[in-house]
Amino acid sequence: MFYPAIVVVVLMGILGIISAKEKVPGECEASAVTRPFYRMAVWLERVLRDSSMRKRVFLQNEERFRVLEPAADARRSARILFIKKCGLCFLLVTVGMIFTLLITYSEAQEPVLGEDGSLMRREYGKGRYSVELDAEIDGEVSTVDVAVDERVYTEAEIEEMLPDFRKRLESAVLGKNESPDHVCRDLNPVSEIKGYPFYVEWDFGNREVFNRMGEIKEDIPADGSICEITAHISYEDHEELYSFSVMAYPEELSSADRLKRSIEDALSTASDKSRSEVTYKLPSEIDGVAVKWQERKKNSAVILSVMIIVAAAAVYWGRDKDLDKKIKERDEQLKQDYPEMVSKLSLYIGAGMSTRMAWRKMTDEYRQKGITRYVYEEMLLACREMESGVSELQAYQHFAKRCRLQKYVKLVSLLEQNTRLGAAGFLSTMRSECKDALQERKAEARRMGEEAGTRLLLPMIMMLAIVMVVIIVPAFVSI
Repeated sequence: MFYPAIVVVVLMGILGIISAKEKVPGECEASAVTRPFYRMAVWLERVLRDSSMRKRVFLQNEERFRVLEPAADARRSARILFIKKCGLCFLLVTVGMIFTLLITYSEAQEPVLGEDGSLMRREYGKGRYSVELDAEIDGEVSTVDVAVDERVYTEAEIEEMLPDFRKRLESAVLGKNESPDHVCRDLNPVSEIKGYPFYVEWDFGNREVFNRMGEIKEDIPADGSICEITAHISYEDHEELYSFSVMAYPEELSSADRLKRSIEDALSTASDKSRSEVTYKLPSEIDGVAVKWQERKKNSAVILSVMIIVAAAAVYWGRDKDLDKKIKERDEQLKQDYPEMVSKLSLYIGAGMSTRMAWRKMTDEYRQKGITRYVYEEMLLACREMESGVSELQAYQHFAKRCRLQKYVKLVSLLEQNTRLGAAGFLSTMRSECKDALQERKAEARRMGEEAGTRLLLPMIMMLAIVMVVIIVPAFVSI
């Protein structure tokens, strides 16, 4: 993944140089960090708009903005959205690929298995490290973590650390076992504990219970067997013994576990033999069978690169999905406001106002409220069209086209008939439409209530289960 990441970073650098003279629109609110990436997006937008990709990339969002913001410049709004989301994608990809390069470089500094089957030791004081290897024996591969120890405080400092070290040591050697009174899994014979300078060698006492690696044997009595474990704690010239007892119980092991334990046993032996040597020579055979060692390569950079690509795609397409969500919310609001709008219009026309005067009266009242509702915004835009010279019929038609819902098309059709023909039954028709709209709104409210009840069904079942547990558990405990 190192070279593809370099290629991406270089391409971003070239794109940054090409787009250096581009001007970022003020709506983008670019900072010193994001401005170069917005410039890249401006350059890309200009290239794509002049190409055959324009229809696929821009037109759909332009239509969305015409629906959401009919009085605004839909083309510019779509352009600003494209620049913002592409700029963020460029920023995400560039930063992500730089991190990919750093991770790849960091992993490359880790030790590599030598051709002679050896791992380089670190000098004393630089800490231990581990490497993940695949051991292949007779075609069967087992993965193990090989720990490579480093090569060598006043006595008072050692004595101060020992009490806490002994407690931690007893807890660490138990491994996955919860208590020394019930040991049914392999022990964890740690040779050292992080933060302490001591080296530990273990004597697991009765070899019929544990082998020298602390692996529990199969022939332990079913009622358990007690075993004394001794830790040989040493550091430079300081040595001491620390013993405690455990109660072991049998455990069945699979063939894969036996193989892995044999490998770990051989590794421990090889490590003990080469502690004073510069290299850690891995065993060439285990139990008389040849071993082929292979280093398991890490794929952190690949995973990070995939996550970067997925995140960039989510940023790009997520912004378009937000527009679709806003359009759905707009349509739902138009549907909910229709009964109120028709009722007011019918009321003002019934009071003797003309359709145009009633329309203006409603928009004036809306502007005084200081809230935003899509239907009244569209009515306000129709008023401005009529003030600018557009005929009343055309303004109503534009209103219906922008609202896009069938009920508004039907309303405008009634208004057109009244304006053109002065239909005698117009007022009664409007009142009937108002009544139908209210009935439809009640039915919609009923439907939404039923949906809410369905959504609450699962939480209610969960609460019932909790109540049942609270009631039943104490009853069983008291028996």
